[in-house]
Amino acid sequence: MSRSDYGNGIIEERAPGRWRVTLEIGRDPRTQERRRRRFTVRGTRKDAQRALREALQQRDHGIAAAPDKITVGEWVTAWLERHSADGRIGPRAYDRYLHILRRHLLPSLGNIRLQALRPDHIADVKARWLSGRDSTSPAPLSGSTVHKHFVVLRQALADALKAGVILRNPIDAVSAPSVKVRHERRALSEEEITLLLAAAAGTRFDAAIRVTLATGLRQGELLGLRWEDVDLESATLRVCRTLSYVDGETVFGSPKTANSRRTVELSETTVQALRSHRVEQAKHRLRLGAVWQEHGLVFPSLIGTPWIGRDFYRSYRPVVDASGIADPASVNWHTLRHTAATQWLRHGADVFSVSRRLGHASASFTMDVYAHLLKGQQRQAAEALDHLLASV
Repeated sequence: MSRSDYGNGIIEERAPGRWRVTLEIGRDPRTQERRRRRFTVRGTRKDAQRALREALQQRDHGIAAAPDKITVGEWVTAWLERHSADGRIGPRAYDRYLHILRRHLLPSLGNIRLQALRPDHIADVKARWLSGRDSTSPAPLSGSTVHKHFVVLRQALADALKAGVILRNPIDAVSAPSVKVRHERRALSEEEITLLLAAAAGTRFDAAIRVTLATGLRQGELLGLRWEDVDLESATLRVCRTLSYVDGETVFGSPKTANSRRTVELSETTVQALRSHRVEQAKHRLRLGAVWQEHGLVFPSLIGTPWIGRDFYRSYRPVVDASGIADPASVNWHTLRHTAATQWLRHGADVFSVSRRLGHASASFTMDVYAHLLKGQQRQAAEALDHLLASV
């Protein structure tokens, strides 16, 4: 009987043309005992080596069981944990994905073997979700909600296809639910901006509102901003982390996309607002003394700690309510970001610059959201050469 050690795997010839393959699959998370996977291959030594390579690749993709035995639930759960660990899914997205898995995907599809998952399985559960006939939901799910479920499942199955665990992606044969047309978001008029700034004057939200209107930062980006990320001399700030609130804890993470990690140029007015804010923050820190907990944040809580998003928003609401703006309930914090982009475009900024400033994934996404503001530009393009065309 011959035996060959390949580092993470062993091949043993048990009989002519019959090979036992053994590989390490890590330690049991509860007992910390070493775990191994063994299987038999019939054929040549090269066949056994090929099977070992495939098994090692599957192990590195989070598959501990034999590929033909792993379930949809086991694969999708391992996929989510793996993507969270390597930073491809941020804390907030991880929380949303985990909710989708636990609430709907795992109860409905989790027990099906991954290699046995068929398009009709997915089509059937889609129909049950939309009709409210599925046991995981007491009422019908909206098309946009089910569409999000499809996004998660499609990504997980695409990785299974790439790893060679499945030969085709069954969700490709099922149409995703239609999503309602996006409603136009609320943007403040110039008069409403003035009302809001007047209401915020002298409050903790004065500088935060001004900076958001000037830069279009997301709430998490604003609350994660540190003074070391702000260069008032060069009038720029760097967006390199965000603050989220997940499972009862504040979590600092990377921006949601590569384009979200960006440098934003500041106007002189915004620089002065930040200088004044830093002076007031220093005075407040001295008044608190030992109570203050220094985290280097530009917009922390009253004692210097990370400002929990929901508390931040709760404290912001009275400012909006006191402003005199019509329908104040519709003015959330994201309204300020949308207002900033709207004003930039109305004052002639090009879509690409606005997209980069907002940290959008692409300029085409910016176009989808703000196309209604650019209708007049087509007229300008249509008439651009009229002075030449009409003269000949």
